Amino acid sequence: MRDEQKLEYWDRKWELRTQHLRERVILDGSDGEREFSHEVLLRAGRKKVLDVGCGPAEFTLRVGRIAESVTGIDASRIALEMAERNLRRSRLKNVQFKYGNAGKLPFRDRSFDLVYSRRGPASESRRNLSEVLRVLRRGGVFMEITIGERDKQNVVEIFGRGQMLQFRGQVSTVKKGWLENVGFRASTARDYVGTEVFYSLDDLIIRLKTAPIIPGFDAGKDRHFLDAVAAKCMTERGIETPVHRVVLAACK
Repeated sequence: MRDEQKLEYWDRKWELRTQHLRERVILDGSDGEREFSHEVLLRAGRKKVLDVGCGPAEFTLRVGRIAESVTGIDASRIALEMAERNLRRSRLKNVQFKYGNAGKLPFRDRSFDLVYSRRGPASESRRNLSEVLRVLRRGGVFMEITIGERDKQNVVEIFGRGQMLQFRGQVSTVKKGWLENVGFRASTARDYVGTEVFYSLDDLIIRLKTAPIIPGFDAGKDRHFLDAVAAKCMTERGIETPVHRVVLAACK
């Protein structure tokens, strides 16, 4: 997918978020989100922090309550408009947002103590990780929670397409190698695998509409795939599908 297609894609996704679509789903096990958030908040106190791919900035503003300053960057202008509205409601004065690309961060070298990305684009490529390394101060820390290769695996196999389908190898192993390759040290990668149970097919459809799980998802055109998911993945509890996250951490 070209960069301009990615931007259009994410603008459409964030536009759907403004419709307040919310699926009914429960989680068995841990998806690493709570652990990641806890670790970022522990590290952020009185630090200069960068959030790469901040989206509407709900988590960015949590960090802003304890950090010296936080800058959120995103390539979706719709997401940044949502972030600015959330910032005004928060009344925080130490948070700002910028439009920009993770592959060319609009900041000087050694600008931040902590850079994190919450399912954002920071570890999408070695180039992006090199940019993170550049803007970190010596001794600074990078953290990311990213999607693992087993995420929604049963659904992806039915559709025959998925955001992680073309990824080769284990995400935790490959991206830890990328971190070390660009110059990070003391890198770690932890896998979290749980089960998400969607109450109904309609709840799963909401997730597929608002998250980049199935590229080009269209509930009408993909109806035969959805029917197959309902037939093969439905249990007494609902539609069960694996959730896989990888938490990365490294120092400069």
